[in-house]
Amino acid sequence: MLKNYFPRRYSYYQGAIEDDLYNAKWGMLIQFLDLNKEDLSPFEGVNFALIGFKSDKGVYINHGRVGAVEGPDAIRTQVAKLPWHFGQSVRIYDVGDIDGPNRTLEELQMSLAQAVRRLRALNLIPIVLGGGHETAFGHYLGLKNSIDSEKELAVINMDAHFDLRPYDQTGPNSGTGFRQMFDYSLNANQVFPYMVLGIQEHSNNLFLFDFVAKSKAIQFLTGQDIHSLGNQKVCQKVDDFLRDRPYLYLTIDMDCFSAGYAPGVSAIQSLGLDPQLALPILQHIAASGKLIGFDIVEVSPPHDIDNHTANLAATLIFYLTQVLAQKQIAH
Repeated sequence: MLKNYFPRRYSYYQGAIEDDLYNAKWGMLIQFLDLNKEDLSPFEGVNFALIGFKSDKGVYINHGRVGAVEGPDAIRTQVAKLPWHFGQSVRIYDVGDIDGPNRTLEELQMSLAQAVRRLRALNLIPIVLGGGHETAFGHYLGLKNSIDSEKELAVINMDAHFDLRPYDQTGPNSGTGFRQMFDYSLNANQVFPYMVLGIQEHSNNLFLFDFVAKSKAIQFLTGQDIHSLGNQKVCQKVDDFLRDRPYLYLTIDMDCFSAGYAPGVSAIQSLGLDPQLALPILQHIAASGKLIGFDIVEVSPPHDIDNHTANLAATLIFYLTQVLAQKQIAH
């Protein structure tokens, strides 16, 4: 039995079931699934699973603006409105949430890891809805434990921050997830292949740049790099990073985008990315054939304006799943 796991017991999505797929929306066709059912067997075909991580404890510890605990349901509201473009070849499930206001952050991360591993065993591609960026370590552990232990799991993080802070004094928080991954890999005598896209120099102290400079297999492009290089060169750098690495985890921190596009985040970004520049890069990553799970984090509804941030998050899910489904069907 999964701990701190709550399947959906009611129809959160609006609208009746639609038989006419030309007019259907996601909210009409998403199915509910309880991961604790013991008789489940691996699903055939192309399947996605939405799972919420209802925690922003790490944001609070990291002195950010709390509110991301409400992110999963805000994103779901926008996802429900998406037009259905999959025909009958794809199924999407909402499997519920990892939640536990009286649980420690470490307990919730372990619960998410177990749920993600269960999804992978059932042939469901995980789409984790954060939550603060502490979501990432639990998601990473679940994916890492679902592949051959000798294989590397490459990580691409679209983010304004490295999130490589030490955690020996504060404990894990929203800014330490990738340092935890680094240490986890180090303990397994593996390198940590990590690429960050969208770094803002004014949002990261010199210690972090020094740590990256001394660390094997960590690469980054600043937001300014992405603007100046253009998509073709950025995608080439992504390809170089992924060469000889068969498995990839993608995480998108919504604070990588400019506050004009994503005002409802834990830490607003005045010089963030333009989604129109970021989307082709994300689609290229999805088309690599290596992506085994992705998440979107730091949507903070109390600070959002007319659901701009939640809507952008849902839009990114729409385009990423289109590419992933086409890739899977082609194989």
